[in-house]
Amino acid sequence: MPEARVVLDKISYNAAISACEKGGQWQLALTLLSLMPEAKVVPNEITYSAAISACEKSGQWQVALKLLSLMPQARVVPNEITYNAAISACEKGGQWQVALNLLSLVPEARVVPDKISYNAAISACEKGGQWQLALNLLSLMPEARVMPDEITYNAAISACERSQQLELGLQILWESKERLGSLSVAYFPWALARLSVHDPDIISAAFDEVALKLSASQLAPQELAIIAWAFGMLGMNNPTFSNALVIQAVPQLQSFTMGDLLKLAWGSAASGVDVELFMAIQNEVTARLEQVDLHHFSELSRNAFLQDTLGLLWALNFAGCCSNNLLASARLVIRQAGAIMDRARGPSSLPACQSMGELPCTEADPWQPDGKPQTILDLPDRLAIFKPPGWEVHGQDTELQLSSFLQATLGKHFAIVHDEEHQCGFLHRLDLPSSGLVLAAKTYEAYYDLKVQLNAGEIARDYVILCHGWVRPCLKDIMAKVYWRGLLPTIAGDQGKPSWTRLKVTAHAWHRSTALSLVAVRIATGRRHQIRSHFSHVGHPTVCDGKYTAEATFQSDQDFCARNFLHRYRLAFKDLAGKDHEVMMPVPADLVISLQRVTARDSQSAETIRDWVIGSSLRSWQDYTPLILDFGRDKQTRSKKGGQ
Repeated sequence: MPEARVVLDKISYNAAISACEKGGQWQLALTLLSLMPEAKVVPNEITYSAAISACEKSGQWQVALKLLSLMPQARVVPNEITYNAAISACEKGGQWQVALNLLSLVPEARVVPDKISYNAAISACEKGGQWQLALNLLSLMPEARVMPDEITYNAAISACERSQQLELGLQILWESKERLGSLSVAYFPWALARLSVHDPDIISAAFDEVALKLSASQLAPQELAIIAWAFGMLGMNNPTFSNALVIQAVPQLQSFTMGDLLKLAWGSAASGVDVELFMAIQNEVTARLEQVDLHHFSELSRNAFLQDTLGLLWALNFAGCCSNNLLASARLVIRQAGAIMDRARGPSSLPACQSMGELPCTEADPWQPDGKPQTILDLPDRLAIFKPPGWEVHGQDTELQLSSFLQATLGKHFAIVHDEEHQCGFLHRLDLPSSGLVLAAKTYEAYYDLKVQLNAGEIARDYVILCHGWVRPCLKDIMAKVYWRGLLPTIAGDQGKPSWTRLKVTAHAWHRSTALSLVAVRIATGRRHQIRSHFSHVGHPTVCDGKYTAEATFQSDQDFCARNFLHRYRLAFKDLAGKDHEVMMPVPADLVISLQRVTARDSQSAETIRDWVIGSSLRSWQDYTPLILDFGRDKQTRSKKGGQ
């Protein structure tokens, strides 16, 4: 503009800062703000509001508050837009206390808090698990002459769901339906899914209403995406409804955000595959990946894009509609994003001794029941670690943290192992009482390369479990959906996230009068407590599981098994060059002792149990032979057991 002899004024700067705000470029927005005094242009409340909003959209809540505090010094009076942007920044940063403090300061600044102020503050309380404060703010709104809207009720219902106050959430849902004259088509299905409502009449009535709206009018992409998500979460299976959704969604796919495409694909994968829809989504995502340049993204926008892309890979793979073209495009873009992070975040350069090939690692000793973690395979940019029972991969439930072991092993050479937002480099978790192999990355590029493999179903995770009852050898898959809240047990059934556990019954046995099965397991999805909740769901809970069995059963199991009998014995994955790697770990000594205490039901079972005890013939899950029952011998066994 100066070269064109156009004078830069307040409006020019405000427009440019607003553009940076919408593009997620908060640093550029602050640079423009800092240049204004030099150009003899005085910033006003619009300038500061746009700059604070830019910080809010990029998750920079501390910088947003700093700008707000500088306004009096610049003789600029904050208005409701300024305060709303600052409260929203705190909400996105998980700072509910600061958000409430700002809301309380608004009247002192002679600014009237509005709907946006309350919505942001309630949402901040929701994210902080403060449901009582969220509902208190909702109750104060009429007194402040501010009417709640759909966004307000969304945040309040989410606060109840997050804190397991489901009945209160339902009360708020009914209240919102009475008080708000006009609701979006997606609102009610979303709330029912969020609150895990099981009443078939309520669910059916809600989707009948949605079906009417679908037939009468064109819905926006965001609404279609939320409806599809709710449809999948609630376990609906209605071909007529699905077809109506597809007819509206497919022509509009180019208008869907990546996040909305994810909801649409995920919900459709959970409720039933529609080939036309998945092919269309696959083509749209591939086209976007071929055109995207992540160098122009803010860090927050880039991370969101990566998570959406990984989620889409998972949904399309689960539906069996993930093409080689899509996978290749996703792998290229996502690995490039990891490389960008490696360059930006350092130090992450590899020591000279780690430049090529496999590295020396700690010799694993499976006979130490209470041993320390051990590195089983060490590659230049990724490694496989044995997690003993009682150790947590990454969290706050115990002092025994696998992340601390990884940090002590690798030191400061690799930035990702100190990055909690990327799970300190770990690709997956393993329950606290369980043992087995865990994958970790040393670089962001390796992390995202493995994430692509994980979401595309290219990583094999094989387990061995001992469970209650004689599982029928014909049972080969458990595909119950699962959901969970907080520290409560995972619930398996017809609602929640789609989950798939594959199994091969390899042996039947008993301990005293308790029937038992030794089962080889491969998971196609990796949900919280998936194996434990799935086997409990089909009536065969894992041995010594205090969370998914009755207390009496748990106490009885402890007579022959010291902890939950679940061990991840094998991982198979690829390195950055595409070379296959396989890591296996025999059953630890404490579980071997438990196996030695059980009595095999038949000769095939005896041979299988002996193999696991010795640990000399470990193999891929798919190579195990399922148990073949001898029904004549089985009848004799039942007669003997009955006599006893």
